[in-house]
This record gives sequence, C-alpha cells and structure tokens, in this order.
Amino acid sequence: MENVFYYWILWGAWIVAAFFLQKSIRRTLISVVILAFIAFGELFVEVSSFSIRVSFIMALCVGYYLAAGSMRKVYHFFSVMTLTSAYAGIHLFEIFDPVWFMVDRFFVIIGVISILALYLGKSMRERLGLLILSMSQGELVFWVILGKFHDGLTIGTADYLNMAAIGFFILCTWTYIEQVTASLNQQVQKSARGKQA
Repeated sequence: MENVFYYWILWGAWIVAAFFLQKSIRRTLISVVILAFIAFGELFVEVSSFSIRVSFIMALCVGYYLAAGSMRKVYHFFSVMTLTSAYAGIHLFEIFDPVWFMVDRFFVIIGVISILALYLGKSMRERLGLLILSMSQGELVFWVILGKFHDGLTIGTADYLNMAAIGFFILCTWTYIEQVTASLNQQVQKSARGKQA
C-alpha cells in the first residue's frame, strides 16, 4: 500500500476529531471531511492528458476555504506563493540536479514546508491553510511544467498525499505542544502570583 502514512494519519485525525473534540457542528464537519479524504484517496478524474486524484482536488478546495477565512489576506497570499515556489522548486531542482540531495526530497520538502508554515502562520487555521494550499498548488505547478514534456501524468501522487499527511501531523503536534506549554506557563504564573500575595 503506497499511502500508508496518509491513511494512518488521517484515521488518527478522525479518531481525535470524532472522540476528543467538543460536540459541535465544527466537529461533525471536520470528521466528515477527514472521512471524505480517506474514502476518495484512490479515485481519479481524467482531465486532458492528466489523471487527477480526487483527494488532491478536495485538498485544494479546503486550502482555498482556509485561505478565504484568513484575516491577513495579502500576507497569506505572499506566504502561500513562497511555499508553493519552494515545493515546486525543490521537485524541479531534484530532477535537473539530483546530485545536491544527500537527503531524500520527501524529507526535504516535508521539513521545509512544515517549518515555514509553522513560522509564517500564527494560528492552527492559518498554518493548515498555508501547508495544504502551498503543497497543492506546488504539486499542480510541478506536474503542469512536466506535462509539457510527458503525457499521462498523475496530479496528486502518493508521495504528495504522504507528504501532506505528515506535514499535517507535524503542524497539529507542534500547535498542541505550544498550547500545552502556554497553559503550563499560565499555571506557573498564577501559582507564583499566589505565593507573592
């Protein structure tokens, strides 16, 4: 099975969404979207000479939805364009000059895009929007460029799904650690103030 990381991480995310988030419409919507990503992971649509994965199209739509909700639209636009260029650039650089890569491009892309999304985004929503939209647009740009030289290409490859899922996991884990650290810091501050009084 090519998409091992993709399916494991999404099943884990669905379990967290279904059983650990507070009951609300938001929780239901998140659970349904995650299940749709799992269900449509292996469906393809033929467009011109390309085969496009349905979950890729869904990721693009979710990314645009998250970007539309951003309060800092110009900043978000330039951040997404930067990360999109990084994603497509690393792929193209690996094709044209593979000698420079000591580490597999899979890990390079995950590391670069995840770190930049964490740095550029302030909230979980912004970070996810940056990650999903930039990886999706970068994948599209990369395959459209290669489409000029080859036919029958797949947009939304198994590598893309795995990288997006691992990036999603990194962002969620890091944001959770930030929240726990901030909560512990508040508790320490409260107890320090209580002792001073």
